Amino acid sequence: MPDAGLTLLPDEELRMTKPLLAALPTGIAFDLADLVMVQGWSEYHDLRMVVELDYTAEGEEYEEVLALYPQASAFRRWMMWRGVGEIVVQPMMGRAQHYPSVADALEALIPARA
Repeated sequence: MPDAGLTLLPDEELRMTKPLLAALPTGIAFDLADLVMVQGWSEYHDLRMVVELDYTAEGEEYEEVLALYPQASAFRRWMMWRGVGEIVVQPMMGRAQHYPSVADALEALIPARA
């Protein structure tokens, strides 16, 4: 039976020409339940949550980043993103902190009261 112009590559050649999986971005999208949890937490602590899609910083790509701002302020307090198997919180000043879940991250973040 004719192959209708279809050329099949041997497995080894296929693996060398194209990777099967593209590299994942550093930050991947949050689950909807986690977004609702962060939104509720933000409102309770009088913070504004902004969802930034397709964010890029220092050569790293993020599908989704949550930015937390004090109300009536343009200065970001924290950035939060979901990595593979972890939640990362980057304060405006200081080192990134890693947590196993959004709930654990929020429990550790206590906004300073003015």
